[in-house]
Amino acid sequence: MSDMNSVINGFYRAKIAVMNMSTPDKAAFAINELIQPNAVIPSHANEAATASGQVKPGTKTRQFIDLVKGRPVHVPLSGKTMEFDSQAKCVRGC
Repeated sequence: MSDMNSVINGFYRAKIAVMNMSTPDKAAFAINELIQPNAVIPSHANEAATASGQVKPGTKTRQFIDLVKGRPVHVPLSGKTMEFDSQAKCVRGC
């Protein structure tokens, strides 16, 4: 965990993070306090988190989104490609 702050944030200054959400609260803490990217893409939720392109209430993905502060969370959808600029702003497929 400390490497997330010193290496990923401090050295690499990551603008976007793809975050494994084994537990939403720990993943959100890592994003909010350690990595601090401009945007985040959740992954590995091991659940059917969306329906018709919308995040389902009560899912781990919804909990993660609600816990992440001050940055956009871009949920990946099957068959949809997202494109980001150099500052992690989604510019297509958002």
